[in-house]
Amino acid sequence: MFHRYGWLAAVEDGFDSEPRHVLVTKKGNPVGFLPNVATDLPLPGAVGDRIADNLPLEIVEPPPPGYGGPIVTADKLDILARLFDQTALTDGPKTVSHSVQTFDTDGIRYGRYLESLGYTAKVMECAFLLDLRDEWETILNNMEKGRRRGVRRALEQDYEVEILPLGEELRRTYAAYVSNIERVGGNRLPLEFFEAIAEHIPERVRLFKATVDGTVVGRYVYLLDDESSVLHHWLSAIGDSDQFDRYPSELLHTRAIRWGIEEGYDRYSFGPVSPHFSNSVFRFKEKYGGTPVRLCRWERGTVPGAWTVYDFARTRYRRSQIDTE
Repeated sequence: MFHRYGWLAAVEDGFDSEPRHVLVTKKGNPVGFLPNVATDLPLPGAVGDRIADNLPLEIVEPPPPGYGGPIVTADKLDILARLFDQTALTDGPKTVSHSVQTFDTDGIRYGRYLESLGYTAKVMECAFLLDLRDEWETILNNMEKGRRRGVRRALEQDYEVEILPLGEELRRTYAAYVSNIERVGGNRLPLEFFEAIAEHIPERVRLFKATVDGTVVGRYVYLLDDESSVLHHWLSAIGDSDQFDRYPSELLHTRAIRWGIEEGYDRYSFGPVSPHFSNSVFRFKEKYGGTPVRLCRWERGTVPGAWTVYDFARTRYRRSQIDTE
């Protein structure tokens, strides 16, 4: 899904980043494709923002949500060599690094080749996946005891979960999403991206809205990855933490999992998360009984000195954040 024209068009319309896609053709036919975007060098905090504004530096990475990687008609070295041609990917000394990340573990087939080009493999994110080929009762029984209890209590309420096109309640959903992001301290996606998705690929996005006793308690946004048969939990929009005692997450995940089974999807993804045992989001998703799957990511510094300094500073910052998770 994340290589399709509609998704990439939404990314290009919704962000300020520069498309840096690489397409290889033979006799006018596409034989290889690698989606990329060039973005400003990410530096944490207000001081980092000021430094970034004064440094004309960029990184080249997969488009949001970070699931990219090469698509080739055959594993031919000449196609891969053209996809990873640094002159196509970078903008001279302005580009500090290039990274590539895949969602499916099938991407591991390119690991040795990427290492030969100077890329280094890193485990920066993982995704918990449920096998939707199992029955709902099997999935429920595989959940942690406390999570099963939460699901039962959620379903004992006077509730309704509606499944809607994103465009029908885009503004309300975005407002709740922003409140959710501000509460957890995440990076907010622009409203323009929501609007672009609703315009370009309305058939690939669904809004699940939970109501308890007549009050909306939360919304989740899902992406329908039909090519890989994955139902992706993409964004949470639980704007008011006072609604937690009405189990909005349990209501929404339960309905989406059962809907995914009904629609014939093979897998349910809880979305990317930092792979650290003390991370509260990691522990929350883990209790649903999914299997943690590494998201394959490789990075290559293209300006050795700048990359070394940046990678060292980033590692120190991430290490400092572990104590706060």
